[in-house]
Amino acid sequence: MMQLTHRIAQPADSQLYFDWANDPDTRRQSFNSAPISFDTHTAWFTRKLTDANALLLLFENETGEPVGQVRFERGPNETVIGISVDAKHRGKGLASQLIERGCTVCREQWGAVTIHAYIKPENRASARAFERAGFVFSHESGKFGVDSLVYKK
Repeated sequence: MMQLTHRIAQPADSQLYFDWANDPDTRRQSFNSAPISFDTHTAWFTRKLTDANALLLLFENETGEPVGQVRFERGPNETVIGISVDAKHRGKGLASQLIERGCTVCREQWGAVTIHAYIKPENRASARAFERAGFVFSHESGKFGVDSLVYKK
């Protein structure tokens, strides 16, 4: 297992998050698959960094290279997780490690919240990563205007 460290995302990470968000595989698995403009991303990222109901964690390997991010959004009825792994670090089993570590940090900050993951039904790799991280299938949803499977932990 790769040694990972994490930190809260900072303003200087905006370009990295923008690049990850616009990665072709990430866009394909997102509920809105259209590319994101830099201005739209910058406004969103700046807002999320100061939002008490958002937690953006950046994970780095032992050499300090960013490998992925885990994001939590706390709403009135649920806490939703989102994750992306840098393209050159995919296929190494890092996703479930990021999910597990991210959930631990989230609960340290926000208490014993139930965390929900919304996953497109065809995204089996993501579903498997969440299952390996201890999530269980809960129900199907159309919450984001697209059919999704909801996993919870």
